[in-house]
Amino acid sequence: MTYLSHTKDTENFLEVLLRNHERYLPIVQFLDNVILNMDELSWAEGELIGLELGKQNGSDFCAGIRGGMVAALDADDSALGGEKLKPVLAFARKLNRDASTVTEADVQAVRDAGWSDKTVEDVIGLVAILKVYSILANGLGFKALPESAFAEMGHATVQMRGYTPMFKSFIDRNAG
Repeated sequence: MTYLSHTKDTENFLEVLLRNHERYLPIVQFLDNVILNMDELSWAEGELIGLELGKQNGSDFCAGIRGGMVAALDADDSALGGEKLKPVLAFARKLNRDASTVTEADVQAVRDAGWSDKTVEDVIGLVAILKVYSILANGLGFKALPESAFAEMGHATVQMRGYTPMFKSFIDRNAG
């Protein structure tokens, strides 16, 4: 159940985004711009990081959609425990928790693991956009959907090669 009177009849967070798609399409596009154009991290690695951030933010909806994406991309969640990704995940978690505490040493730890400054920037963009989604979903009062719904959305998003085409297909479907 959502917290706002004008969303009481809304079953899920995606419906709110679609109802006001002029407002929310830019954040969908920003997510695509970040996650599909990362310099060194793969889409799957970005989704794995996103799953961890959704959990950290206590956003059942965001963790659910990331989980659906991880499954659709056949991502290996053991990759997050690998030596190369550990500092990236640690940096993302710290940035997500409190960006004001990030230091040059945190960035250097990512560099020391073999990543470029472009990857640091990619992670900052990823954390920022996923934080926006978590705040919206949590603030509006949305909880998780059934796992099958997230799996279906994940597969459709991968098949359409991004969140924006999937989102636009929902807009077109609702307009008709």
